[in-house]
Parts: sequence; structure tokens; C-alpha cells
Amino acid sequence: MTEPGLFSSLRFRFALLLAVFSGLLMTIVMLMLEHNFRQSLYRENIDKGLGIARAIAFNAEDPLLTGDDLYLFSAVRNTRKAPGIRYARIVGRDGTIRAADDLSLVGNRPDTGFRGKLLTKTADYQVAKIDKMPEPLLELRVPIYSVADPPIYLGSIHLGLSEAPIQREILAMRYRLAGLALAALLLGSIAAYLLAGVSVRPVLALVEAVKQIGRGNLDQHIDIRRRDEIGILTSAFNEMAASLREKEFIKNTFERYMSKPLTDIILEHRDAIELGGEEKVVSVLFADIRRFTPLAEKLPPARILELLNAYFSTMIDVIAANGGMVDKLMGDSVMALFGAPVSLGDDPLRAVQCALDMQRAIVDFNIEQKRKGLPPLEVGIGINTGPVIAGNIGSSSRMEYTVIGDTVNVAARLQGLAGPGEILISEQTWRQVEQAVEAEAMPPIQLKGKEKPVSLYRVTGLRLVVESLDNATGWKDDSRPLPESRHNDRRQGADS
Repeated sequence: MTEPGLFSSLRFRFALLLAVFSGLLMTIVMLMLEHNFRQSLYRENIDKGLGIARAIAFNAEDPLLTGDDLYLFSAVRNTRKAPGIRYARIVGRDGTIRAADDLSLVGNRPDTGFRGKLLTKTADYQVAKIDKMPEPLLELRVPIYSVADPPIYLGSIHLGLSEAPIQREILAMRYRLAGLALAALLLGSIAAYLLAGVSVRPVLALVEAVKQIGRGNLDQHIDIRRRDEIGILTSAFNEMAASLREKEFIKNTFERYMSKPLTDIILEHRDAIELGGEEKVVSVLFADIRRFTPLAEKLPPARILELLNAYFSTMIDVIAANGGMVDKLMGDSVMALFGAPVSLGDDPLRAVQCALDMQRAIVDFNIEQKRKGLPPLEVGIGINTGPVIAGNIGSSSRMEYTVIGDTVNVAARLQGLAGPGEILISEQTWRQVEQAVEAEAMPPIQLKGKEKPVSLYRVTGLRLVVESLDNATGWKDDSRPLPESRHNDRRQGADS
């Protein structure tokens, strides 16, 4: 049997199919990217116009009330100089144009309705797309109100925003995406052709092995471990060859056994992957950034993400260094476990040491914050020790290892009570660390869901000087004082 030609080979067909699929996928991605990019540019253009219009509206109240048209004309002329602004008009309360870049329009009434497709209509502004002009425009209308209470309608500002910059950006993006797509398609086709060669190679080996068996050479074994159809075919061939050798060889020939594929192992032990849990005594630590919401409102999203990533990296390193496990990250909070899934014997003390290290790490972290011109962070920490249910929780399609129980709830509420730079621990934790930890007893607090007030302690430092934490028994001596904490108000019935 002759070798197949290039265009009739599986290798070529596989590469062609993958190239076609990749081309369709890249086309869809390009269309989605263009749509999102277009929407982003439109939003940016409108936001720019809104900023200009609202600035004029803020200063146009008195001129509209006093009839200072000279100021209004000056505002219109200055606005007209802004890039992308094709026209600007100020319409009075009576509906006539009070100021415009085209003097012939002054005193006339503008169109009562938009001349194009209305895109957005809110109480603060309206936007329409206009296509019947020398170039496509977005017409923006922003009302002008007095600062009186209640506000009085004084008129509106009409701006014509050019779409030409948007179209240029989109066209440039198309060229860039097309170039990237062609390059990716070319490289993908080459990679697919090479990958197809790797996929077809076992078939060629199988063909050669079949030929050898046809010649009477039964000592054939294809050593290829795959979990696809080719792997199944190869396994079947090897089993067939082994069966033929068993019949051919004498009885004392060692029987050869093949290893089962990994998929068989998973199927045989599928009952091991199940939901469930066990009761354990653990120390649960919650740490949360104080006054983070006002900080987040002052910084752009990119800086917030950068800040959180740096903060979490620091906290996660500290938790790992003290033998804890990060259970989950929630917003600007972190939950850590000490004693699950494996207990190290001194889990409460490790949790407290971790909290102290966290507060000291924040001091170093804030030095870098100050260098970047960013405000410092302050963290409140709560720790509780007690029984929990630990194990895989979720569904058969998605599971995560975590703990649940009243111990977790109390730890979270202690964290909510902790002030900036403060570490609060429960009485259950204190009883197990009092020989090594310095702490101040705080007034008992009535927590939501608890029948009796909960005793708590504010950690001030370590009483025990110990060695470096290299394994499950050592502790790290850090004589630096804790950052000064600022107590928050604690009241009966706290349920934070």
C-alpha cells in the first residue's frame, strides 16, 4: 500500500480543519473586540462632551438670568476650539438660541426633536446619532438648572461631537487586529501541521507493527500512553499482540501485562471523589482593611487592583510562613485556617503569631505605600478557636475545601469589632496561648446569635521568645512593637 499524498493525508486535513476553526474563532473575537472598543470610544466621547457641557452649565446660570450674552458667546467660542467639537449652542429657557458659533442661528429655535437616532435619554442628558451631515455626529444636550431649591430650568447646552476620531481609531484597530490575526493564523497553521504530525506518528507506528505481525514477528509492542482514540487502538493492538504471543510461546514464557490507562484508574476509584467532611478543632483568622471603601472611591480601579494584589501577596506570604492555609479572599478581607486540613499541634499560637506578623508587615507595606504617594492601610484582625466541620463543600462539578460552623462566625465578628491595627481573640483562643501571648481583657460583647456575652482579649505582643519558623514547631522572634491601634466603638448587641 502506497503512502498517502500530502493533500489526502490526515496530517494535512487536521491542520486545515484546525486552521479553519481558528480563523472562525479569531473572526468572532475580532468582531467582539471591535464592538467593545467602539462602545468604549463612544462612551469616552460622550463623557468628554458631558464634562465640557457641565462646565459651561455651571458657569452659565448668572449670564442666562442677567442676559449676559457676551459671556455666553465667549463660552461657546472657547468650547468650539476643543478637539472633536463641531458646534456648540446655548438655548435659553424660552427655547431660542442665545449663543452659537454660527451667529445666523441666534434668536432661532433649534430642532424640537433630534434629527437622528436617539441613543441615550436620561434626566441629566440626551444623546442622538446624526448621519445626515457632512460627517456623522453625536448630538449631546445637557439641561442647565439654577442652584436654587427647587432647581429652576434655565435652558440647555447643545454640542455636536464628531465621530471621525472614533472611526479612525476603529479603522486603525481593524488593521492591527487583521495583521495579528493573519500572523496568528499562519503560525497556528504551521503549529497545527507539526502537531498533526505528532498525532499521526502513532498511527504510522501501528501500521508498521501490523506489517511486522503479518510477517510472523509477534514480538511487537507499541509503547504509547495516550487517553484518546489512538491510545485505545494502540492498547487493543498491544493486547492482540500479547494474546498471539501467549498462544505462540511456550508455557514458561513470562506473561506480559500492560498498565491500565489513567482513565481506568479514575473510573475504578471514582467513589473517592465525593462530598463530605469531618469535625476538627481549628483556629480561624479573619483580617480586613479598615476604611477601605473611602480609599477605593478615591483611586482608579487599576490602582485599587494593584494595591489589593500587593496587600494580599504580603498577607498570603505571612500566613504561609506561620503554617496556615488561606481559605478564601473576600473583597479586601482574608480568611485563614490553622489546624485544617492538617494540625501542627500549636495552631492557636500560630494564628496569633500570624496576626502579629501581619500587623508588622503592614508597617513595612505602608512605607512602600508612602513612597508611591498612596495612603497607608490599617488592618483589623479577629481570631477564634473551636470545633468546625471541615471538608470538601460544593457540588460534584465544583468543590472547595473550607470550614463551617459557629467558630467561623465568631471569628468574623471579632474581626468586625477590631479597630485599625488591633488583634482581638476569643476566650477559647486565649486559654490556649496565655502562657505565650500578652493581651488585655476587654469588656464582654453580646454578639448576634449568641445567648451570652462573648469574652475577648486584645493582643499586645508575645511573652515567649522563640526561634525561626522553619518547620511545624519553631517560632519567629520579632521584637518590634505592634503598630499603635485605634479602638473602635464597641457596643452591646454588636453584630458586625
